[in-house]
Amino acid sequence: MKMRKLFWILVLSLLPFCAFSKVGDLYYCEMTQAIEIKEGKLIKYIPQKFKFRIVNKDLIQFGADSNYFSGTELKIIDFSENGEQFYGDNFEFSFGSFYFAEVFRWPSDDVDTLTATAVSAECSAVEDYSV
Repeated sequence: MKMRKLFWILVLSLLPFCAFSKVGDLYYCEMTQAIEIKEGKLIKYIPQKFKFRIVNKDLIQFGADSNYFSGTELKIIDFSENGEQFYGDNFEFSFGSFYFAEVFRWPSDDVDTLTATAVSAECSAVEDYSV
């Protein structure tokens, strides 16, 4: 009997306790890198903190706090079956890592100016509070 109990304790302790992403989850993120390439120059920004909520299977919504993503909504194209990965046209979330990249075209009279932005962040699910 003691061996069986010890066996189950050992088995249960080895199982990973993963939190799977689901609709309604709120994530708190801290940027690890934030860069912009503008007119051929690399600009490194001070990393910011932000939060987002999975509003439904095809949309994430960022908080209204003052940061790069303030009030933004991004469309989710695919939400993996494992619940830990989802992505859109210009972002990916994978096992707690968030990546975003976008190119902006600024029209002008002569030649349009392009600006490229890239952000990486580490995120974790947090207790629910208003976004």
